[in-house]
Amino acid sequence: MKTLFVFNHPAPYKVHVFNELSKLADIQVIFERRTAKNRPESFYKQNLYNFPVIFLKRGAFSDENTYTGELRKYIKLHHQEYDTIVMNGYSTFAEMKAIRYMIKHHIPYVLQINGGVIKKENKLKKKIKTYYISHAAKYFSPCTEADKYLIYYGAKKENIFHYPYGNYFSREIIEKPLTRNEKDAIRRKHNLPLNRLFVNASQFIERKNNLQLISLFKEREDSLLLIGAGNEKETYEKYIKDNNINNVILMNYLDKGPLFEILSSCDCFITLSREDIFGHTTLEAMVNGVPVISSNKVVSSLDIIKNGENGYLVDINDEKQIIKAIENVDQLDGNKAIESAKNNTIEMTAKRLNELISK
Repeated sequence: MKTLFVFNHPAPYKVHVFNELSKLADIQVIFERRTAKNRPESFYKQNLYNFPVIFLKRGAFSDENTYTGELRKYIKLHHQEYDTIVMNGYSTFAEMKAIRYMIKHHIPYVLQINGGVIKKENKLKKKIKTYYISHAAKYFSPCTEADKYLIYYGAKKENIFHYPYGNYFSREIIEKPLTRNEKDAIRRKHNLPLNRLFVNASQFIERKNNLQLISLFKEREDSLLLIGAGNEKETYEKYIKDNNINNVILMNYLDKGPLFEILSSCDCFITLSREDIFGHTTLEAMVNGVPVISSNKVVSSLDIIKNGENGYLVDINDEKQIIKAIENVDQLDGNKAIESAKNNTIEMTAKRLNELISK
């Protein structure tokens, strides 16, 4: 069997999954563009492609969109070479053109999604989404919450199959949470405070809602570390300066190695994101034995977090609930966070995708 996968851009975790999957299956991967504009160049620098890969040559615009007929043309000329065609999206113009062609010519395709959030929208927008989603033959979904999104836009439940959406290898999961001395040693290395330390690693953009998070620490003795990059960084810096906040630290985007080291030294990961169609950071924290306080708008957290065990789910509009979670973080168990992380590795993702395409 031979399978064609179409993805937007080569995020490293996707490349890792394809490298693993290529050991099990005959695959060809098409990336619509080499980078996304809202990602730093260092995000892609360690990519190694141990599988056949094609990059579309033109049409990239905006942060992640692509406008070209190359993908449609490739499918027109080569679709008979593949037993399965897996589309990871339907929202770029290139993807729309390709899917319209497959629908018109009765070429089956699988829609693999990374998550999904149902939003209020006008009837036309919903109709367009329903067209591209409902015509898929099968669906690969990362969690039950994402299933609701597919069904809302016309998918049949019996055609939805789950896969673990991992972005780390099993070898990267620590055996047990670090001791206090081990955490402090890492913090001293990076000049981080030794009191109770909360951390968030994300893009510095409005959707991540980090300004609300910073404001909650204005009167607290605990410290907050924000790791990332984005157009809101200056807004955070100004707010911190204007309010004379000295327990919030901003740190630039980090590659996975140093990021995981710092995560492992923290006491809790906290995200108050307004919307995440999946949310890998929840799992990245748990890989490092760190429990999570998460907004209930992060799709992955709804499936992964078990309240009072490996984390807390909170409503971003309920400040008392968030503060209560922060104050009770010592009741959470880092070992249970590690156990949750073991169910979503890159190896498991590749193995499951191989099982699904073999069907």
